[in-house]
Amino acid sequence: MMNNEVFSAIPCHEYSENRLHEEPLVSILMLAYNHEEFISQAIESIMSQQCNFAFELLIGEDCSNDKTKDLCLSYFNRFPDVIRLCTADENVGMHRNFARIWHRGRGHFFAMCEGDDFWCDEKKLQKQVDWMQKYPDAALCGTFTRIIKQDDNQDWLESGIVCPAEMKEHYTARDLIPGYTFHFSSILLRKQGIRFPSWFWDVYCVDRPLYLLCAEQGPVGCLPEVTSVYRLHQGGVWSSQHVQNKATQGRHLFEYINEYFHYRYNSLIRRTLGEILWYYLSEAMEQKDRASAKKMFWMSLRYQFPWFSLQRIRSVAGSVARLYVPFFRRC
Repeated sequence: MMNNEVFSAIPCHEYSENRLHEEPLVSILMLAYNHEEFISQAIESIMSQQCNFAFELLIGEDCSNDKTKDLCLSYFNRFPDVIRLCTADENVGMHRNFARIWHRGRGHFFAMCEGDDFWCDEKKLQKQVDWMQKYPDAALCGTFTRIIKQDDNQDWLESGIVCPAEMKEHYTARDLIPGYTFHFSSILLRKQGIRFPSWFWDVYCVDRPLYLLCAEQGPVGCLPEVTSVYRLHQGGVWSSQHVQNKATQGRHLFEYINEYFHYRYNSLIRRTLGEILWYYLSEAMEQKDRASAKKMFWMSLRYQFPWFSLQRIRSVAGSVARLYVPFFRRC
């Protein structure tokens, strides 16, 4: 677990004013790195929120190479009673950047919006806080998120929705493990009770494990409305990584989660990891990276084998043909 002493050791210069509300109900955490093109829309979407409570925006600016910091400072000067800017003269990395603004957040509830995403509903915070107050035992409330993807002409096109596969009144850890139920920009969580295991700071992401830590504390809910937008672009940290690196980091994450839950969800976690690796197999095939595709194939089989359906058996047979039989490779 990362204690207060370790948090405090993370390099940070904070720009803040005495005019900040003493006890904001909500702290919004924004990670920003080389987001010059997007950061203004992200901040504006938060500052346009209409709600009957005080909130603060903590921006973790991680020593960007572009004008992200300058833009953040300009917004801090415009909204000194709301914005707190945390930065340093060195890049601290995504996890420590997240840790330093999480540690400084003073709200009862925490919301998230990375610097290349934005909110599209001015009532987002109000709706989620109302829901959380209606259900005082709930740990997290998510919403739907619209995905937009940048094409070769630099135009933004609609590319789907991030939402639960099935609408339910409440969700548990068992419900959240199989899919990416909520995008990070959509959630509001109750800070109290969240305890980070040591491995949390070593895995590739913070969103998915954070949802599961919340689900340990209480029910998770969803408002079936689109309130945020996720940008899928080539400059994204995750989307730009090689498929083998994605697979390795995904395995580490789910193995940590499995151990953390004392293998209570072992079969579900292994099946989920197998499905993720199968998706990376398809990604490698699209990129014509046959060597990586073969590795994804065998890794996926390792995790999925005991739970094969007839449809998956057929899919496996087709993949074997495309990967290893010369005739099919030419087709």
